[in-house]
Amino acid sequence: MAGECVTPPDPPAVLEVKARARQMNLLLKDQGHSDVGHATCLHELSLQAGYENWQTYGAALRKAAGLPPKRHLTRAAQQRRQERA
Repeated sequence: MAGECVTPPDPPAVLEVKARARQMNLLLKDQGHSDVGHATCLHELSLQAGYENWQTYGAALRKAAGLPPKRHLTRAAQQRRQERA
């Protein structure tokens, strides 16, 4: 669509952290912690890296790679975008 903002793909550093979170999640599930999700693992890795949350950590990694932060649309904004399409 014309004028639509396309977010560049994740840089290698972000992909690496996401892969580590998946590994952590699988390990925890193997140990019987089925209630721990991927987002929780991302949050824990963010805390270990000294960031408040995954959004802040991910944005810092993207900035270090020379990319803009990802834009997350609210549900209302997503719905408006779909209605315009």
